[in-house]
Amino acid sequence: MNQIKRKTLFIGIGILVLIVFLGFLVYEAILNSAPLTVAPLEGADYATETVGDIRTDAVLCFQREGDSKYLLNLSYQNSSDWLDIYPAQPMEEYDIQPGDFAEMTYQAEYSVGGEDGHHQSIKQLGDFSQIYAKEALSRRNLQSVGDIWHTVRQADSYPVRMYQNQYADFVMIPAEDKFYLFRPDDDKPVIFDDYRQITKEVEIHGETEQLRAWVLCNDAVSDSEMLEMLYQGTESPDFFFVGYDWPYPFPFMVYGEESEHLYDMQKYFLPEDAPELRKSHFMALELENPEVFTALPISVQQMLIETWNHEDDVLVFGGAYDEASELTFDDRNRLCLTAGNGESSGYMLIYLESGFFENICSGIAE
Repeated sequence: MNQIKRKTLFIGIGILVLIVFLGFLVYEAILNSAPLTVAPLEGADYATETVGDIRTDAVLCFQREGDSKYLLNLSYQNSSDWLDIYPAQPMEEYDIQPGDFAEMTYQAEYSVGGEDGHHQSIKQLGDFSQIYAKEALSRRNLQSVGDIWHTVRQADSYPVRMYQNQYADFVMIPAEDKFYLFRPDDDKPVIFDDYRQITKEVEIHGETEQLRAWVLCNDAVSDSEMLEMLYQGTESPDFFFVGYDWPYPFPFMVYGEESEHLYDMQKYFLPEDAPELRKSHFMALELENPEVFTALPISVQQMLIETWNHEDDVLVFGGAYDEASELTFDDRNRLCLTAGNGESSGYMLIYLESGFFENICSGIAE
């Protein structure tokens, strides 16, 4: 009987030792493995998710080659810092294709911060129906975005772009292996083979720099042909000028600081209640001609006398402009000035290095 008790005791002790040993192994494994949750680091950037209102908006489907379909919202932006783009999976049953426009009632969810910066998704989908391009484009409501690129003619490799101003009024998207350009007065897109960066070497102050532009184009047209047509300010059915890449051809202000640039520029705004309507480009030698100089408004003459170096080319704009008006380009690469807020008018004088017009179209948009 005592032997049985002793044997039972030894077995119990053995089981207890085994349990302790296994517990120790599990504890060590937990210590030396990644925990399921990590304690937050002080000052870390975390995503903040918010749910939007239920809305009815116009959207456009696009798809990059080898990627999923997405929807570009044409008539709403949750934030003025970016365009609203949603995954198109909730619309799979409607068989929406790249280049199709639709009206949808939905509730979106927005995530800001964290590792992926920001993203949008459709939390709840209601009504959905396809509509024509003209109707959808007429409902664009592009806010003044936080980056300067939507004001001036700036572009990069991202093939989704929406403009909505006097000199740049279009939407471009990828459609698998093609690229679509939509204009507000046409229901059908202009289809291009490629979205391409073209480069021209230029000499500026004795140094070789790269002047880079982004264009929608067909395979039949060469880079040299496109560069020449951009310089001449001519249009072609085989390509479309989207914008200039970084560094921009001339300086402008971004968040109060001057960005990188290829050419120097000075701007002077002269407020005036009833300015002459004008859009003029003068080379330095032209303004040295007294007949040309004295034909300008008196206030413009005075500003030139005080500030012009007699070397730069001079652009003179008169009309509904203000200090915030920016020099930019139209679809033909001609220079133009963005309109003011409608509450101001006067003359804008812009001085540009004469070398600028050796490489950039010297035409002024009407």
